[in-house]
Amino acid sequence: MSFELRFLSLPIAFRQAFSHASASRRFADNVIVMARDQEGRVGLGEGCPRPYVTGETLEAAQSFLTAHLPLLSNVQDLDGLRSWSTSNKLVIDLCPSAFCAAELALLDLIAQRDGVSVETLLGLPPIIDQPLSAVYSASGGLAFSAQHLAFRARGIRAAELEISGNSARDMSRARQLSRFGSVRVDANNLWRDAAQAIEALTPLTPFIWAVEEPCSPKDWASMTSIQTTTGLTLIADESVTKVEDLEEIPTGLQVAINLRVSKHGGLIRTLDLLRAAQNRGFDVIIGAQVGETSILARAALSVAAIVPRLRGFEAGYGTWLLQFDVTEPAIKAQLGAKLIAELQAAPGLGLSPSQRLKGEFGCLSV
Repeated sequence: MSFELRFLSLPIAFRQAFSHASASRRFADNVIVMARDQEGRVGLGEGCPRPYVTGETLEAAQSFLTAHLPLLSNVQDLDGLRSWSTSNKLVIDLCPSAFCAAELALLDLIAQRDGVSVETLLGLPPIIDQPLSAVYSASGGLAFSAQHLAFRARGIRAAELEISGNSARDMSRARQLSRFGSVRVDANNLWRDAAQAIEALTPLTPFIWAVEEPCSPKDWASMTSIQTTTGLTLIADESVTKVEDLEEIPTGLQVAINLRVSKHGGLIRTLDLLRAAQNRGFDVIIGAQVGETSILARAALSVAAIVPRLRGFEAGYGTWLLQFDVTEPAIKAQLGAKLIAELQAAPGLGLSPSQRLKGEFGCLSV
């Protein structure tokens, strides 16, 4: 028995533009995969191709799905999915978010068919609610103030601050946020070299504990110099997209790995990377692609279930950032015990396509 696999590209407008050093975006260009079996069960998957993260464009993701969904429709079970992933590793490395969307949809559907949660299917503990880290865009002025008030009203204290490149603005925002909780900054590969990064970061060190991607990805020589001078923990995002990248990190460097299910090529590959990072003694942050929907947020909860000490959790922004979400229920931060219990007990991911998503796929009867 084969599964029917279909995909679409779904640009979702942000409530307001989200800016950082690498990009300013008004729409989330995501790919959504729907898998359906002959009994009418539906699995959902999502990927967020971001050229500035992995080099994968939306067009490349669409081409991957067009070429490979017919082959993936013959996958029957978890072992078959793992085998396909291993055999096609190099292709997936080039289009990780596209495969992520297909893999999540198949995991969801296979788990539903077996009558178990995705966690049970993968041998993971049940999901739990996770405290959210606030993510502040590079905007200043009224936009920053509005974000700050909204996060404080929800009791969210830990913060990631996107560096703007305006030293006075960055200093003011870091100082303000540090009064309420821990602060890390994301430079998004802003600075050309270690000297430039050190000059910008040194005034911020009293207010922050870590810096993410200060220079070019995998410029470990510069990052070593930055840590030696500033004492800041280094967060690796674009520098670590697959397991092999961990081997390039110099011994003794204090590093936290930013895990994002889409950029690693799906849930199974993310779990493999997480376990390898834990074996190396690295701290872990579970991040999110800006603009991801509840599908990827639900996958992030699966990963978080096996991390005893998270340094940050950024999934679950949903309609805080987006004009609409694509599932019912919607996964938002601070889910509460009732929804967590429902998701734990549900087969698969526990998500159903929203009426809007059914309409986009042209299958309102699903």
